[in-house]
Amino acid sequence: MHLQVGEGSLSLQQWEAQWQEFLRTVENPHSGWGIPPLLGKPSPWEDAKAFLASFEQVAEACQWPQEDWVTRLLPALSGEAKKAFKGLGVRDREDYGKVKAAILRGDTLNREKQRQQFRRFCYQEAEGPRGAYSRLREMCCGWLRVENHSKEQILELLILEQLLSVLPPEIQSWVRESGPESCSQAVALAEEFLLRQEKQVLLEEASGSVSQGGQDLCASEQRQLCVEAKEEDEGGAHLLGK
Repeated sequence: MHLQVGEGSLSLQQWEAQWQEFLRTVENPHSGWGIPPLLGKPSPWEDAKAFLASFEQVAEACQWPQEDWVTRLLPALSGEAKKAFKGLGVRDREDYGKVKAAILRGDTLNREKQRQQFRRFCYQEAEGPRGAYSRLREMCCGWLRVENHSKEQILELLILEQLLSVLPPEIQSWVRESGPESCSQAVALAEEFLLRQEKQVLLEEASGSVSQGGQDLCASEQRQLCVEAKEEDEGGAHLLGK
C-alpha cells in the first residue's frame, strides 16, 4: 500500500487525496492506452494485516467515523479479502471489527493452503525440472511473501512451521486452531494447553480422592451399624434367656 502513513505533518486533505489516489490505482491498475498491467506486481492484499494497519492509520488521520470505515474500505477489497467480506452476514458486513477479523482469518487460511501446496508438490505435476522449479518458487513466494517480509520474518515462519510439526498431535491441533503468527504465540498456546491439562488431572485426582473418602466413610458407618445391631440382638437374646 503506497501511502505515507508515517508522515504526521500531512493535512486531512492530503491524507484524503492519498487514499483517493490509491483507490484509483486499485481500480485502474493500468492506463487507458491499452498497456497491460505489470506482471508480478504484488497486490496490497498479499499482506492483509499490514494493509489493514495502514488503512486504519489513514482512517484515523482523516478522522473518519469508525462506522464509515467499512464503506471506505469496500472499493479497495479484492481477491481473498473480497471473498471473505462476501462470506459475512448482512449485518456483520457493517461492522469493521468483524470484517477485519474475517479478512485476517481468510488470509491465514490462504497462507496455510499455499504452504501445504508447496510441501505436497509432486514432480509429476509440472513439465520437467524447469517447470517444477517455477511452480515451487511461485508457491513458496505465495506462502512466505518475500516481497513484504524481512529475512528475520521469513526465518520466523520457517521455524514456526517446524515447531508446529514436532508438537504432539493433541497440542498441535489446539495450537493450529488458534492460528499463531509467531513462534512466541505458538509456544504460549502450547504452554496454555499443558497448563489446562495439568489442572484437569489435578481436579480429577481431587475428585477421585473425595469419592474414595466418601466410600470409606460409608463403609465405616455400615460396619458401625452392623456392630450396634449385633449388640442389640445379643442384648435381646440375653434378656429372653433370663
